[in-house]
Amino acid sequence: MSTRITAFFLLVVALLATESTIAQTAEVQVYPAGVIGVIGLDKQVNDRTTGRVFAGINITDRRDWGEQDDETGHGFGLGVSMDRTLSADSRLWFGTRIDLWSMAIDWTNDTLNIEGETDIWVLQPTVRAGYRLTSTLDLSASLGAEINVSTDGEPVGEGAILLVGLRWTR
Repeated sequence: MSTRITAFFLLVVALLATESTIAQTAEVQVYPAGVIGVIGLDKQVNDRTTGRVFAGINITDRRDWGEQDDETGHGFGLGVSMDRTLSADSRLWFGTRIDLWSMAIDWTNDTLNIEGETDIWVLQPTVRAGYRLTSTLDLSASLGAEINVSTDGEPVGEGAILLVGLRWTR
């Protein structure tokens, strides 16, 4: 796990050390089995389109919703997103986001009376809609999928995901 932590902190430092003309963001998303927190950088492409790069942490407690009877874990990741408003002065926006998470999942299987840890790489594409509450605060809802693209250990949960988030931009 120390390699993941080192890579995460190096990415955070790189994000924060960029030009000041790019906006900095912090976002929290909650979903039924966890919470995601990221920091990132926004780049205004034109008066209606914003691109974003981000890095963060994903903490999950899937209970018995996964492949095993109890799945909990966390991991670090990064991603990109693109948002577009309906018009230059619209508060409503739509977009896409793709995250890549390196997760360590601890699990138990009550039927077989075993427990273990599975390391996974999770690809998480989502479509999003949001509303700008103030000039610096957005509310969002996302629908997508968690896809385990690499699994080292026993299978663990993946599938549809619904997230609600709050993003602050500086």
